[in-house]
Amino acid sequence: MAYFTARIRARSVHIGYDDQGQLIKQDLPQTEFVEKVIKLDRILSFTEDHLFVACPHDTVQVWDYEGNLAEVKQRLTAAGVAMV
Repeated sequence: MAYFTARIRARSVHIGYDDQGQLIKQDLPQTEFVEKVIKLDRILSFTEDHLFVACPHDTVQVWDYEGNLAEVKQRLTAAGVAMV
């Protein structure tokens, strides 16, 4: 199992879609950044300032993280994760 550490804060929970195809999401209160150890196979994607994480009940949480995408890519590559 591979893990990724990051300082994150939860931004929102994406619950699914309504019958018109509109995203159903719950915005979360802004909190301080905390350090987390995240199982890599739970991370769906990274953007410049967010990561999308698979959660129970087929939901996805959006987290802000400290740093930037270039740093994330460098860390993943150094850990042997293939980047194409």
